[in-house]
Amino acid sequence: MKKRNILYTLAGSILLLLSTASCSDFLEPKSPNEYVPKDANALQELLIGAAYPTAYGGNRFLTFVDCFSDDWQFHKLDASFADDDIGRETALRALFTWQPDMFITMETQGYSYNNIWQGYYKYILGTNAVLDYIGDVKGTDEEKNYVIAQALALRGFYYFMLVNHFGAPYNYDKDALGVPLKLESKLNAEDEVLIPRNTVGEVYKQVLADLNEAERCFLTLPKAKQYQLDYMMNLPAVQLLKSRLFLYMENWAEAAKYANKVITDWNFSLLDLNNLPEPTKKEPYYNFVSPDSPEAIWFFGNIDDLAGINESVALEIEDPSGKSVYRDVFIASDELLNSFEENDLRKDNYIVKEFDNTNTEFLDSYSVYGKFKISSKGAPQSGESFALALRLSEAYLNLAEASALNQQEGAALNAMKTLLEKRYKTDTYQQPANLTGETLVNFIRNERRKELCFEGQRWFDLRRYGMPSFSRMWAKEVYTLKKNDPSYTMPIPEEVLRENSSLEQNPLAPSRKD
Repeated sequence: MKKRNILYTLAGSILLLLSTASCSDFLEPKSPNEYVPKDANALQELLIGAAYPTAYGGNRFLTFVDCFSDDWQFHKLDASFADDDIGRETALRALFTWQPDMFITMETQGYSYNNIWQGYYKYILGTNAVLDYIGDVKGTDEEKNYVIAQALALRGFYYFMLVNHFGAPYNYDKDALGVPLKLESKLNAEDEVLIPRNTVGEVYKQVLADLNEAERCFLTLPKAKQYQLDYMMNLPAVQLLKSRLFLYMENWAEAAKYANKVITDWNFSLLDLNNLPEPTKKEPYYNFVSPDSPEAIWFFGNIDDLAGINESVALEIEDPSGKSVYRDVFIASDELLNSFEENDLRKDNYIVKEFDNTNTEFLDSYSVYGKFKISSKGAPQSGESFALALRLSEAYLNLAEASALNQQEGAALNAMKTLLEKRYKTDTYQQPANLTGETLVNFIRNERRKELCFEGQRWFDLRRYGMPSFSRMWAKEVYTLKKNDPSYTMPIPEEVLRENSSLEQNPLAPSRKD
């Protein structure tokens, strides 16, 4: 059996596509059917086309970052699914109630779901292809280091996300199975040699190595190249990701150190929510995932990917006149909404109210998304804006939590004071007094939940907080996720297991009953 060249089958096809578009000057033929890059500019183009998570389509990888958490709940109204949505009801119920066979159910019900495992690895393949070629192309050290820094930062980010979906929490069992580490684009053996899973600890070690080397490469560049107001990966984003990684690893000193770098070494600033532009019919919500936001550090992802589960089907409700109206299946949980104080400006700026198309007005219930670009009808502006951003506020939260857990409680309180003064109505925020120890940590984590709601962090945070038990309802039935429940780690999709027989499925919980 011939060796299969993964670079040729996927990244090579991307290069062929680029060669027929705007990059023909950067590519040269290796054979009649394959083109290879000849300089660093070509690799930058390949990186953009094959490794960056864009706002316009691309590989899916954000689909499940929020829906398992306690920030989601089934709509409270007495509603039903339309007859032609019964299959989707079964599929969504399996997902929302953390069933161990959720992906099998979704597949058998014909529900089109996104295989995020494959999505992440396709992006990783793009980074590996660039890194494999970088030593063989022309270009200055500056040009090459810029490409290397981006590729390694992206790869580190993707592996961090992968292992937190499909591996146990690092602080719970770093020796548990994580995800396979594939660090080059070519296979070095026969087709049947399949890559097994590395441990969680091994994956974290690789993520840290990638981010460290990305940081080193960025630091060789002129300051103006380390961060630019564009959509490319940059040094402050790497530093924020390192702060997050160290927080998950419970290395409090390094988590605080890198959070401080983001806060003090750059010109980002916290938005004062008291001074946001007045909402208009065309733009009812401020877009925090935009270069206009002084907090935004790096943008990524497709809104359809992030919000698609809730957009794919609706509940049917009969109004008093007998007319059918439709509502979102999932809305923001009462627990999350009730955690906001009355003078907290984040609730109505960060979370979009559900929109009633019948009466063309916003309702009292809140959707499970926000912060990105929203249409006049309260709907995500798919394809027009990125889904998420790394934001400065996370640096303050990382600094506060790491400092509190490292007995630096004064630094923790100062970080929270700086952040929260920009989040409450003018002159109404009162700094909590006499907070210390566990009480202080819980206060910071509660504020983290509100500040970062629907940004893909809550589920991962629950995992590192000790995988607490919580319940939520599907219609009138209660389902409970137990403490340290196996469902805190996602099952590997069956189609992935079929393609790679060396993979071992995660421990699965029993079928979850109401």
